[in-house]
Amino acid sequence: MIDEDLHTARQRAHRWELLHERRAVTASLMREAQQELDAAEVWGQEQVALGEARLGAYRIVLEEVDQELAEVGPARDLYQELLAREERRLALSADPRGAELLEIGRLLAELDVELPAWECARAAGFAVLRGEGAMSEFVRKVAALGIGMEAGVEGMSAVHDLVERLGERCRELERLRDQLRARREEVLLGCAGR
Repeated sequence: MIDEDLHTARQRAHRWELLHERRAVTASLMREAQQELDAAEVWGQEQVALGEARLGAYRIVLEEVDQELAEVGPARDLYQELLAREERRLALSADPRGAELLEIGRLLAELDVELPAWECARAAGFAVLRGEGAMSEFVRKVAALGIGMEAGVEGMSAVHDLVERLGERCRELERLRDQLRARREEVLLGCAGR
């Protein structure tokens, strides 16, 4: 039963993600159309009517997407719950995939701690570059990551370079997290299909 439920939930979760993306795009287009309409003082009546029609069309699409999202319901949450249930079942079994899932879980837990620390250090660096943050705070956050930097000795060019390196590392960690999540899902769906 869980096999069928898991695959159905996966399809519904995928549908939810597509609808969620469509909603975000439509909402962005609505904001742009509203801004154009707000700036329509120099437009003629025909252009204002066209802008209002465009905005109305976006509202209709947004309402349709919201209705579809309501029909799909908490599909993503249900899918994640079914995956977690299958993962627990495998972890408690003698199946070697359970050990792989435990290792993936451990790595994901480490990333849940490591990635925010790198993002926080990067944000502190951006604050220094904008003149809104203290260099000592940035140095402290970078030192917590095992990167040495002397407060006041390094120039803004070095801060910029380090912020770039921090950004690269954040992207690497995000890619690794996505790969681990995909592998987890692959193992779990492979198990459910048996």
